Amino acid sequence: MDYAKLRKTFTALAVILMTGLIHLHAQTAQMHYRHAAGNLAAIAEEFGRVFKVKLAYATDELTAVKVPGASYEAGSVGELLNKVLEPGGFVATASGNSWVIKKSDAPPKAPTMVLKGMITEGGIPLPGATVIIKQDGQKNVIAIADDMGRFSKTLSVISDGSVEITAVGYLPLRKKFAAEAQQTLNIVLQKDDQQMQNVVVTALGIKKSERSLGYALTKVDSTQLTQATSLNWTDALSGKVAGLNLIRSGAGPAASSKIILRGENNLTGDNEALIVVDGVVINNSSGKRYSNSSDAVYQTNADNLPADYGSTLNDLNPQDIESVSVLKGPAAAALYGQRAANGAVIITTKSATQKKKGHFSVRYTSNGNIEELNRKLDRQYEYGLGLDGQTDYSFSKSTNSSSSSAYGPKFDGQLFYQYDPVTQIQGKTPTPWRAYDNIDDFWDRGRDLKNNVSIDGRLGSTGMRINLGTENDHWIVPNTGFVRKNIGLSTNTDITKKLKLSTKINYGFRNSDNLPAAGYGNQSLMYWYIFWQPNADYNWLRNYWMGAPGSAYSSDSMYRRIRYPFSSYPENPFAIVNEFLNKTRRNNVTGNVTLNYQVTKDLSVMLRGSLDWMNDKREQDRPFDAGSRLPRGSIRRQNIYSQEKSYDVMAKYVRDLNPDIKLGVTLGGSQLKNKYDKFDVRNDGLHLPGIYTMENSEYGLTYFPDTSRYAINSMYGIINLSYKNYLFAEITGRQDWNSVLATKDRTDNVGFFYPSINTGFVLSEVAKLPAVINYAKIRASFAQVGSGGTTPYRTAYTYHVAVNGGIYPDSALASPTILPNPNLKPLLTSTFELGTEVQFFNGRISLDVTGYLGKTSNQILTRTVDASSGYPYTIINAGTVRNGGLEVSVNAKPIATANGFNWGVYSTFSFNKNKILSMPDSSVLLRAGNIANGQIVAAVGGSMGDLYGLGYQRSPDGQVVYDAASGVPLITPNIIKLGNTIPKFKFSLGNNFRYKNFSLNVLFDAQKGAKAYSLTHYKMAEQGKLKSTIPGRYNGIIGNGVVQNPDGSYRKNDVVAYDIDQYYQHSMGSFNAEGSTFSTDFIKFREASLTYSLRQPFLKKLGLSAASIGVYGRDLFIWTPWPIFDPEFGTIQGSDIVTGFETAQFPSTRTMGFLLSIGF
Repeated sequence: MDYAKLRKTFTALAVILMTGLIHLHAQTAQMHYRHAAGNLAAIAEEFGRVFKVKLAYATDELTAVKVPGASYEAGSVGELLNKVLEPGGFVATASGNSWVIKKSDAPPKAPTMVLKGMITEGGIPLPGATVIIKQDGQKNVIAIADDMGRFSKTLSVISDGSVEITAVGYLPLRKKFAAEAQQTLNIVLQKDDQQMQNVVVTALGIKKSERSLGYALTKVDSTQLTQATSLNWTDALSGKVAGLNLIRSGAGPAASSKIILRGENNLTGDNEALIVVDGVVINNSSGKRYSNSSDAVYQTNADNLPADYGSTLNDLNPQDIESVSVLKGPAAAALYGQRAANGAVIITTKSATQKKKGHFSVRYTSNGNIEELNRKLDRQYEYGLGLDGQTDYSFSKSTNSSSSSAYGPKFDGQLFYQYDPVTQIQGKTPTPWRAYDNIDDFWDRGRDLKNNVSIDGRLGSTGMRINLGTENDHWIVPNTGFVRKNIGLSTNTDITKKLKLSTKINYGFRNSDNLPAAGYGNQSLMYWYIFWQPNADYNWLRNYWMGAPGSAYSSDSMYRRIRYPFSSYPENPFAIVNEFLNKTRRNNVTGNVTLNYQVTKDLSVMLRGSLDWMNDKREQDRPFDAGSRLPRGSIRRQNIYSQEKSYDVMAKYVRDLNPDIKLGVTLGGSQLKNKYDKFDVRNDGLHLPGIYTMENSEYGLTYFPDTSRYAINSMYGIINLSYKNYLFAEITGRQDWNSVLATKDRTDNVGFFYPSINTGFVLSEVAKLPAVINYAKIRASFAQVGSGGTTPYRTAYTYHVAVNGGIYPDSALASPTILPNPNLKPLLTSTFELGTEVQFFNGRISLDVTGYLGKTSNQILTRTVDASSGYPYTIINAGTVRNGGLEVSVNAKPIATANGFNWGVYSTFSFNKNKILSMPDSSVLLRAGNIANGQIVAAVGGSMGDLYGLGYQRSPDGQVVYDAASGVPLITPNIIKLGNTIPKFKFSLGNNFRYKNFSLNVLFDAQKGAKAYSLTHYKMAEQGKLKSTIPGRYNGIIGNGVVQNPDGSYRKNDVVAYDIDQYYQHSMGSFNAEGSTFSTDFIKFREASLTYSLRQPFLKKLGLSAASIGVYGRDLFIWTPWPIFDPEFGTIQGSDIVTGFETAQFPSTRTMGFLLSIGF
């Protein structure tokens, strides 16, 4: 595609309809009393009877006083009684259990009236509508409609008046009311398409009307994030944003997630969306996932496996998030320049909203849940430990008695000498040979409790909001979990009428005494889970030290060993959870301070300073006998400091050139400085067991430091034009100067420029459309953005400290191993986007469709070079990937009533496809698996995520070919394509039901078109642990396929395979990647929540402004052909989370809990 010509010729058309985000404000009156006109004595008598209070008064005095009918509200009986007496000139005072009524010294006050009403549109309540009540000679009174569109106010006089009702996106309405003690108004508003300008937060924190946007943006509000929470709040984005793919590590309670928007286009794997919290980019500081260099997810050398320590993105308090704006395309995120190629997720935390001085509101929420497995493996419990179909067994004595496989004797009531968990050796008497189907009882029931308190108020000219949150979690792995604490402070101060100061500061703390290690190796629980035998009870392993009471082993030695009775490869699971500890103590601060000065009516200036800081102190403790790599145990500590500071200045000029044309011009600049330091100290040999200090060292300490620095200076500009509020255009440009790319030897420009243009046209304003269409908009955009320019020290010769096993010989420096590229450029992505939004039947159905097509070039790749250069590798710019797709969102209201049943439906669909157009070589290995040459390969003409590996040899008609002699499947000599790891389609369907004070939300989502390789399946199949490996035992098996004849023809397979171990190893085991490659298609019952909001009259009696209670569930059920737990798995790989190769993933879980919310 000719993008240069496209930029000159494309024009904008599209359709958008979004109603304003409406805030709900509950009314707080507690008690109510209404009386007709009459004498005060009769009224007092009735009051005493209604509220069951004793009144003492002079009957003749009160009988002589006549008052009109009225209605009153108050917070207590005494206050309410005095309001009733006040119009007659009387007052009540408490005397013991009675009230004494006497004449008041104060002059009588006029009687009051109660004005109530309900505001609707099309039969649907309109919460948040503003009601201004006017009466002659009286001060205006303001009321806010509640979540059912209702309002109620007590007015100080009974007189005629009027109400003026306004709501975002609706025509204002004025209505009169008569002078009566109680009035109820039914108010129906009409939509105002001219005013439908829902404000959203876009790049750089700039707020804009959604009507004016020329690119796709999805907004997720706080309710959607908190109605069915999980341990990582980002899970709540699943199924709510078209084009969003959430990759979860699933590696523990602090499990990280990676957000990918609109597929993958970066050959290096850097496809993650930019994460911005209150204007602060956190990807490259506190929000980054930091790994330990020694920890690999596939680690069969008995070294440490990685624990998922999470990031500060996990630590955000979802109760403190106001909204999340997902900028899915480069046009939306272009103002972030060279970090915006993958879109952006803009997180806005809540601000102070209280307008009345000296007033404070408090909200308390409590969220508790339990977590348990939602899927189990299809294990076989017909055959026990052994090989080759052996029929006998004697622990520690018979052949193969320590095997990892389960091709042994069938469970048939026979008696064998087996393991005795007390003596920790062979039992003295034979016991029944039986299966123990209880391995999943090893997992705990997870428990999590969150509590949150927010205080919103105003002192003088300063509004403030304080949020306090705590979380205490115990995960499904015994002895694992974490404690999290959050403090959020938001303030806004009117220093003068023109100068405003605002701050947002969020502090997070997370502490864990143990996080589980993930992956495939002896320190992993899942390694044991795979290797465990069906003839053994996991409870036998509870006494994991050799020499426990009753043991045949001596307990005198200080250097006791860990007892595991079967295969020598796994570790005892109880030792893992109690002795192999991964600790973390993380503190982080994210915040900004902003000054806004309104220079003139048209010109404003903003100054902002931002900080993202994190310190994570980690420790890994390993006991004596932790494996062949660490026989004397180990303690390793990392102290990680990460900080990113940025400063912005922005000037904005907005002017109406004439009644039809509006102009906006924004100019700004920013400076960013990033630094990272990591101190890694290791004591891989304890002098004495159980003392985890650096001083307790047998072999000395080793050190593995890491550090980096970089800075980016930027300038940017924005021009906005609008015509008659239906035609919009925006042009942006950003110039970045990056220290990572700036060298004295560079021969071209140091700075890099990123332009964008987007337009929106509200078609329904100028064209006559069918009556069923009430709103239509077309939008289009083009943008160029960059990525990959934050890794330092690649453009100049850099000499690192020489490290030899963590020891520095005389502080020597090592020569660089990568030939630098002084003219290195950032990756460049150019994208064109076209979208439309249409609303039908007065907003009952809305449709949003977006198509996009992009091209990513200048990929930053590491390439092997000729050894004569003196370097094995160099850094180059090469490779082009084309990426395109379609996104659809639908919202509908099939049933909408004012007071009864309401039903809402929402759905998303996304399709993505990419193609690799050019490469420096015909193909590049992007990522390697660990078995059967499984690998992710990028080849010209192929796609990102193409999965290759060894597979079945097949006949010309596609049938599996079997060996004519042994009957086992034949394996291809070279790798073949097995599929693609990236889903082609993702879709979701949600329903909201509301009846009076009850609301029910359910969400299903799905994906289709991806495949992945399962290491867990391969190993369990190879060891005979799955039901799929039962056929053929003892009698042999004939595989379904063909055998090649000597003349080259094929016949139906008729060869019996008697070596069942080898048969399944070739079919699904280590020789055959195809045999353990499965579809990751799924349908998930993603979330469900049922909430009841207490009725206002009852809340008034309790002195509350709002209260609700609900129950919810998340990831309740999964329907999928994927055989190993969750098809949405991610695998930790260094600081990344990757897909394609499942490597001993933890069990997937469902969450069920409750949510309580109370407002004061």
